[in-house]
Amino acid sequence: MIAVMLLWGCSKERQIGEPVDQPVVQGVELLLVRSQTVETSFEAVGTVTSFKSSVLSSKVAGTISSMLVREGDRVKKGQMLISIDDRDLRAELDQAQAAAEEAGAAVMAADSAVTSAQEQSELAAITFKRYEALVTKGLIAVQDFDEVSAKHKVAHAELERADELLRAGRAKQKQMAARVAYAQTLLSYAKITSPYDGVVTAKSADVGSMAALGVPLLSIEQSGPYRLEVQVGESSLAAVTGGKPVPVVIDALKTELSGKVSEIVPAADPQTRTFTIKIELPSHPALRSGLYGRAYFARGEKTALLAPADALIEKGQLTGVYTVSDKGIVELRLVTAGARYGAKIEILSGLTEGERIVIRGMEKITGGSRVAPASAK
Repeated sequence: MIAVMLLWGCSKERQIGEPVDQPVVQGVELLLVRSQTVETSFEAVGTVTSFKSSVLSSKVAGTISSMLVREGDRVKKGQMLISIDDRDLRAELDQAQAAAEEAGAAVMAADSAVTSAQEQSELAAITFKRYEALVTKGLIAVQDFDEVSAKHKVAHAELERADELLRAGRAKQKQMAARVAYAQTLLSYAKITSPYDGVVTAKSADVGSMAALGVPLLSIEQSGPYRLEVQVGESSLAAVTGGKPVPVVIDALKTELSGKVSEIVPAADPQTRTFTIKIELPSHPALRSGLYGRAYFARGEKTALLAPADALIEKGQLTGVYTVSDKGIVELRLVTAGARYGAKIEILSGLTEGERIVIRGMEKITGGSRVAPASAK
């Protein structure tokens, strides 16, 4: 490390033993490093997902006759996306409708037969009662009464038979109506529509492909809102509170969003021992499913030595700051940086509280430079 430092400043920094006779550098701002109380947090990474996503497949088998969307297309609820060759389905519907019409005609004929049989039965019943009174008084022959009685029984039997045929016809008509409804439903399945407003995220079939039952054809996700699903270890779960605001960083957006914990899945993954935390995200035009995101959950408070992030000098994998002695001599000091807190970074080692560091005008100085005496902030 000493060798690297020597190489880093060999062309600009003073050599050991040289007198300090460099000119005083003006316009340099210093900061007195102090310990501060900061809120600690832990990071949980995850993926942006949509609240709703669907994989569309066909409920009928057939050849795809048209594919009306592509990946990335925005669609509206009810918009037709795919059509399947429906000639066989239409033929089945025509057959069902013809059978339904035939059943309807049979019901009409049976209903007419019932009406006629009912009239004949009523007439036979009246005649039977009249002849029954006459035979009791001995005014007609028993043989004539027997003929009327027989006709009465036949008329009643014909009425029962007509009623039975009407019930069977109506059952057949109902069955044919159900067959028509089923055929219409199957025919409607030949047109695949969007279940909601959304975006087409995947397409796995083209025109001419065979659509089989349950085989994915399109994937659609709802056009917002979005959420970030992260995994949190069981030891950190106590720091997660439902409904609490959570800072979220989506790297692809290069911005920080304010999310809110909407759901804590109560069951842990038995392999990773982690819990899924769902964080509701605010509306943003560039949000998409699949983006990488990080959420920061507050854990508590601690005292840390902080320095402005702009004051750190990075050279390869080395990080340092310019420190200033009581005599104004600048020295390049290697430090170990820790977590970031807004515009400041925690210094884990290399600095002690009360030391002064250069925070502005660093481009004007090198190791060994002198700065004008000034009180540090």
